[in-house]
Amino acid sequence: MRTVRLARVAAQAEVLVLRRYLAAALRHTIFGVVAGVFAIAVLVLLHVLATVALEQLARLSPLASVAIVLAVDVVFMAVFGFLATRTIADPVLEEARRVRDTSIEQARQSLTMAALLAPATRVVAQTGLVRVMFNLLGAGIRRSRR
Repeated sequence: MRTVRLARVAAQAEVLVLRRYLAAALRHTIFGVVAGVFAIAVLVLLHVLATVALEQLARLSPLASVAIVLAVDVVFMAVFGFLATRTIADPVLEEARRVRDTSIEQARQSLTMAALLAPATRVVAQTGLVRVMFNLLGAGIRRSRR
């Protein structure tokens, strides 16, 4: 009965941990979205500033200034787009997958072995074969001490 009670307490604690974790993750997500909105506003204003600076300092037309800012944006987009599509081998990830797969396979084999041995164990327990073996083992130890 104690085992069941401990398992119930562990399950309740796990539910609490998951709820707290999800609440913190939700809070962080909301803050991240708000920060993202302000980051977009800053980026827009930086584009406006760059366009106006090109017009004023380089004495370019508004169209030429916007074209230069657009060209710089296209270069950044191409570089970051290329970086986003690259797949880099992660040795830690591969090792974790290997350990996971091996563990699952060994657990499956263990459960299969336990299912196969259960009837034999039941027969041994019901027939008292273990008690006979321990008695013989004890008699052998007593004889060896003499």
